Amino acid sequence: MMSEPNFLYIGTSKSGSTWIFKVLSWHPQIAMYGGKDLNFFTHDYAKGWDWYVSQFDNPDGRPVVGEVSHGYLASPEACERIHAHLPNAKLMVCLREPVDRTFSQYLDGLKNGKMSGTLEEEIERSKSLTDRNRYGSHLEMYLERFPREQIHIASFDELNADPDAFAAKMFAFLGVDPLPLPPELRKKVMPAATPRIRSVAMAAKKVAKFANAIGLSKLRGSIKKSRLVRHLLYRPFKDAEKPKISPAQSAQLRAMFTPEIQRLDRVAGTNFGSLWNYPKDGTAGG
Repeated sequence: MMSEPNFLYIGTSKSGSTWIFKVLSWHPQIAMYGGKDLNFFTHDYAKGWDWYVSQFDNPDGRPVVGEVSHGYLASPEACERIHAHLPNAKLMVCLREPVDRTFSQYLDGLKNGKMSGTLEEEIERSKSLTDRNRYGSHLEMYLERFPREQIHIASFDELNADPDAFAAKMFAFLGVDPLPLPPELRKKVMPAATPRIRSVAMAAKKVAKFANAIGLSKLRGSIKKSRLVRHLLYRPFKDAEKPKISPAQSAQLRAMFTPEIQRLDRVAGTNFGSLWNYPKDGTAGG
């Protein structure tokens, strides 16, 4: 039995999306697509609406049907397409302090071989490192099409501090039962890590991409979320070897992101500027 989705997690990356996906998939009243990053509204729109709907299995008629694709938030095309097809869908974002999110994406890029240079070099090369943090602009784009009450704006800080409270708010937004989380869902899902053997990890990435290219996206998603696979391929950084961001780099990025945080609070009625200690006057100070 196929169902059109009525819920989308649209972003952003490196902000708890794997944990959110696991929690939503665990809840008995929610039918989630079997893997993260279906990416229909960004990369696979040409496959057509019927193909998209066919990806969602809901044999027992669960009231919430959804997917997690964290690239949708920053995509104007995805925003327009989601509104055209699913104007009544509930949307969710989880936002992380943008300097931390940038550096986390950088560490992930080093881990998976997409990046090899310094942070400054990769910011020059990779637009997404900074563009995904334009929270104000991205959410204003969605709020021009969707009412505010249709978008749940969550905080990565709360997820880290109190996952049960975070989940309760998420369940309340979706209108499902506020179930307590089991112990295994209170653990950090994807800590910063480095490959155990880089050549093996890169080969696994290529296999996953090939599976997605030939239509086995659910298999790819299952592999990506497997704790065993991640343990075999990667190990957490040791404190002495983990790259660190310098105070000067952090200050420069904060200055870059300040207008976006101010815009976010203005258009969405949030208070992230205070939460993350960003200035109200547009200067780069803390």
